[in-house]
Formats: sequence, C-alpha cells, structure tokens
Amino acid sequence: MGYRWWQSQGIKPLFAFGHGLSYTTFELSDVAVDTKKLTDAPVTVTAKVTNTGDRAGAEVVQVYLGIPEDGQPPKRLVGFQKVQLEPGESKTATIVIDPAATNHPFGVWCKAAEDFVIRDGEYKVYVGTSSEDTPFIKTITR
Repeated sequence: MGYRWWQSQGIKPLFAFGHGLSYTTFELSDVAVDTKKLTDAPVTVTAKVTNTGDRAGAEVVQVYLGIPEDGQPPKRLVGFQKVQLEPGESKTATIVIDPAATNHPFGVWCKAAEDFVIRDGEYKVYVGTSSEDTPFIKTITR
C-alpha cells in the first residue's frame, strides 16, 4: 500500500510519503507555476527553500498533481528536487513536468483509445515536502 491508497481512504499514516528527518528546519516560499493553462508544453514549478535552522541540511521539494477524473488518487507525485543548504541559505528549486513524458504525469488510461489521455478540467498542483505536507496549491486548466 502506498501513499495514494492511504489518501484515497482518508487515513493519515504515521510518516507520510516523502517525509524526511533532519537536524535542521526549512521553509518554502515564493511558490509559482509558470502557466495557468495546460498545453503540450512542459509546466515549470519553482519554490524558494530556506534553511531556517543552525545546521547544514537537505530538503526535498515535491510536486503532486490532482487529476480531474473520478477514480484517481487525490495526489500523484509528478516531480521533486533535493536542495542542499547551509544555515540561513536559500535556493530556488525548479521542477519541470512534461505532459509528453513517458510516465504520463497528466494522463489517465482510456480503454476506448487504448492509450493515456489528458482530460479537460482543473488540475491541482500541490507543492510541499511530503505527500501530507503540501500547503501550496495552484490550479491549471485544460
């Protein structure tokens, strides 16, 4: 069982998928998605990560996608980037989500077409540091 099943059942696990342990603390800010309209072009998500603690450490910025299709899990991991930071240091993480990628980040299987298709509707882009910690939500429509 993975994080998608737990979320679809409304159950919060003790440690969420992507949850990391560190000897320092981090803060995400300035989260942005470069488009509000989904086309065939890649979508770029950026987030500023700041080490707010007093030790060097690493944080993983994660991007999840909510698909506008019944029967899909609430969030699907579509990209991530690990950022190494010294105390007080900030860097911008950049995650590119390509609709044409072989993992079909925006796609769902269509039996009639016998292929993955991208449905019309609102896609929720969740940005955070684990499957349960995604405080930044942006919307893309198709």
